[in-house]
Amino acid sequence: MYFMEKIVSFDKQGRLYLPEELKKYLQFRTFIARAQGKGIYLQPIEEDPLEALSRLGAEKLKGKSIDQLKKEARAEIEENVAKKIRRH
Repeated sequence: MYFMEKIVSFDKQGRLYLPEELKKYLQFRTFIARAQGKGIYLQPIEEDPLEALSRLGAEKLKGKSIDQLKKEARAEIEENVAKKIRRH
């Protein structure tokens, strides 16, 4: 497992900027930000729900419209996020 550590800071608007090297390493653009103790944990989430579903198997995609798949995927993501937030 590769470990990367960078010093980052918040700007005046409260945004946290990650160095380009770290962004490329993470390969995600959307995260759940979770405060843990005095730290912040960033958990990546799928940006494209259709891509995430396609990895689960073609059977789940059969006979469903793109809109239905998007709706189901978003609902699943929101449900998983809510469960994880409640645990912490």
